[in-house]
Amino acid sequence: MTKPLATAALVLAAAATPALAEFPEKPIQLIVPFSAGGGTDSLARIVQASIEKNDLLPVPVAVVNAAGAAGTVGSRAALSAEPDGHTILQIHQEMFSVSAIGRVEYSPDDFEPVIQATRACMFVAVPEESEFESMDDLLEAAEERGRGLKQADAIGSATHFPSAQLMQSTDTRWTIVPTGGTSKRFASLKGGFSDFALLSPPWVERGAEDLRALAVAGPERYESLPDVPTLKELGHDVEACLVRRYWAPKDTPETVIDVLADAIEAALKSDEAQAHISASGEELAILRGEELRDAVTEEYQSFLDIADVVRETSGG
Repeated sequence: MTKPLATAALVLAAAATPALAEFPEKPIQLIVPFSAGGGTDSLARIVQASIEKNDLLPVPVAVVNAAGAAGTVGSRAALSAEPDGHTILQIHQEMFSVSAIGRVEYSPDDFEPVIQATRACMFVAVPEESEFESMDDLLEAAEERGRGLKQADAIGSATHFPSAQLMQSTDTRWTIVPTGGTSKRFASLKGGFSDFALLSPPWVERGAEDLRALAVAGPERYESLPDVPTLKELGHDVEACLVRRYWAPKDTPETVIDVLADAIEAALKSDEAQAHISASGEELAILRGEELRDAVTEEYQSFLDIADVVRETSGG
């Protein structure tokens, strides 16, 4: 091919190939699959505010609450969105739990993890007037009473799974009383309808006059409860931490994932977000890229591994 013909061919090829649009082109929808006011929603809104305040993206971010069916309504909305980065999802391990016990037809593999944001590790709480003075007391009662011992929780939830891991590790089974979130678990404890519950860190202070902490279900003791051991210290390889992550539809380009992750990470590290995270009893737990994908794979497998015990103890 002569030089003029070659040049003409290149020009025609370039004209036939549409230019790649620069991301983002339009406002980004951040789906929160729970009602307004909860932990997931409040973190999403502080991230949204920080992104806009600090001009971390050239377009607005709109938080959209799509509550219902344990987070599955909002998750499905994200799942079916165009994989262009303009619709993303923030959710904790509720995505893992509904998938592991077969409530939905999708799994974490059907999304692209964008960034891991925060972690909040629970603690085992009993009413202040409880007969149980220690975790050993509680687990001895589990051996003696079996299903007569009652834990306030949400059936099949992200906290039911570590509870099932504890049952498995101690070769015991107790009853899960279907209460719902942490405020309802507190009400169940205070009303005498259940014996113990997993509660989030803020309830150390909120329930100080009504609760007794027996163990921390995280990797380290709470600074506010220096004398309360972790479950791992007591010989139980169990953690119950709610980890909030951001997700995009499957096949979202890696370059788009990186733009989103950069903006969210910067927002999470802003002074206003740091203050919110600390006040919420959470901690920054950023993971990205291959490290994040490995963490998701390992954790989801742990949910699959204990799913049979969750089903077994879902009958109330």
